[in-house]
Amino acid sequence: MRHGHFREQAGGSGKKLRTRAALVDAAIKVVAEKGMEALKITDVTTAADVANGTFYNHFEDKDEILREAAFAIVVEVSQKLDADMAGIEDGPTRVVTATAQFIEIVVDAPDWAAVVLGGTDHVPQLREDADTYLRADLERGVAQGKFDVEVTSLLVDQILALIAVAMRTQLKGGRDTKVTSQVCESILRLLGVSGAKARKVVSSVLND
Repeated sequence: MRHGHFREQAGGSGKKLRTRAALVDAAIKVVAEKGMEALKITDVTTAADVANGTFYNHFEDKDEILREAAFAIVVEVSQKLDADMAGIEDGPTRVVTATAQFIEIVVDAPDWAAVVLGGTDHVPQLREDADTYLRADLERGVAQGKFDVEVTSLLVDQILALIAVAMRTQLKGGRDTKVTSQVCESILRLLGVSGAKARKVVSSVLND
């Protein structure tokens, strides 16, 4: 997903929606360059090539535009994952497919990665959405007898931490399918899947 993605999506819409999308893209760009804490509204309006006053026609403050940017990314990624996993019922296969696809999408879009990685601390809604999405597949696997765990907030946090490590490693050193495979196996082991079964599922999904 290249920079300007949301502005392109709004290309056929009215001026107000196009400007709002341009501000969101600009916010994502600034976060990638400076981080969430350092983001300033003037940086966003400069990157979007609009007047400072225009910002306040769309957003109240920087927190609101960060939430909008994070939400836009979550919706986009979730739609892609849902399409990729259509028809997949097996819990372990769903977890590996979603994990691998999520890592691939975000690593291929470093600007989005900055928002995703920073957003878990600064945008609570992003963390809540990730929790909800992941829990559904974990509970599915438990109901199928494939996962021998209790689905708790601690478990979800551990899984999200592993995914974040895989993202940061590949953002720094380039895409590495071995890292993704190792993380997927680690997640399945954390869920009570045997080593042999975990390797088999990961190999099947990732075609190792």
